[in-house]
Amino acid sequence: MENKLPAWDDLRVLLEVHRGGSFLAAGLQLGLSTSTVARRIGALEKDLGRALVHRTSQGAWLEKEALELIALAERFEQSLRAHRRDEGGRSPYAGRIRVSVPDGFGGGAAEAATRFRRLHPETQLEVISELRFVDLSSREADLGVRGGRSSSPVLIDKPLGEVESGLFASGDYLSRSLPKRFLGADDYREQDFVVEDETPRGQGPSRWLMQRGAARFPFRSNSMEARLHAAKGGMGLVMLGLGASKDHPELLPVRLETPLPSLRFYLTMHKDLRKVPRIREFAATFEAVFAEYLAAQAAARRRPRR
Repeated sequence: MENKLPAWDDLRVLLEVHRGGSFLAAGLQLGLSTSTVARRIGALEKDLGRALVHRTSQGAWLEKEALELIALAERFEQSLRAHRRDEGGRSPYAGRIRVSVPDGFGGGAAEAATRFRRLHPETQLEVISELRFVDLSSREADLGVRGGRSSSPVLIDKPLGEVESGLFASGDYLSRSLPKRFLGADDYREQDFVVEDETPRGQGPSRWLMQRGAARFPFRSNSMEARLHAAKGGMGLVMLGLGASKDHPELLPVRLETPLPSLRFYLTMHKDLRKVPRIREFAATFEAVFAEYLAAQAAARRRPRR
């Protein structure tokens, strides 16, 4: 059987491994997970019938045959850029991507957009963080992050992972109101909570807290940024995803007798868009960013309580 010709997508991964010196660096540049980079390199080696890259604890080094492919990939990359300039930006990635995310996911979407634009500056990205989810089935947005599977037959959902949350508060609040930093079954009624401004009240996170006796909600807001600011100012306990806690060192975790319920999220799109190059690749970039969030979540779960 003749060896297959290498695909450009796989050559581009090899090129970034060469430039970055590791699978991790290549993944960060391309917006892919390390496992996806390894899978792409493995596919390239299988197509060509020989080993190209060797991984070590210090990084990755390439065989001589791989360096010849690197030169080919660089020439192709230069030709592709010139062609895109000649075409006046009419590349498969020219156009807009509109992404709808829940409150609190805007930072991750912006990070994915930043990585994507490094590779495809011809793409325009819009991120909408909103309480009312746009209608993906009628194409009000191209991609949406949702806390459950869709029921529409024209939409497809890809699982992103399960987000775990905890309760956090400022050191000032804890020293005044919860010095033991432990919330038992009978402690909720005596604590202040910073929560979403929900309608009707008693739904979502507030409902979970109220079921445990919480009754004091001195600050409500539909903005995650506002809730975090209030909690940092000592107004009460706030729910925060474990994967995001590393970005808010001013907030300290509270041990819980009953863990908060976790929520599985999905990346949803219209099935007609799954073959559009810019949509497909941005979805992969967002998945890589979310995978990093889940890794930070696992690290926070293992981290000793201060």
